[in-house]
Amino acid sequence: MNSINSAINAVLQAKSTAVRQQIGYALFAQSQKATKLQGEAALELLNATAQLSKSPGKGQRLDVVG
Repeated sequence: MNSINSAINAVLQAKSTAVRQQIGYALFAQSQKATKLQGEAALELLNATAQLSKSPGKGQRLDVVG
């Protein structure tokens, strides 16, 4: 009976480890997706800023004396 309990415990432990790994992979994938989206947003912001600097008449007058 004791060997059966040991075998059951080993199977349950393996299953628990597998589930934890799947959760870890899912969290990692979500983290990567969020990082990618942040990078894309930063690039969009930089591109928009670059387009504004290319607009005619922009940046020719700068008043730094408040």
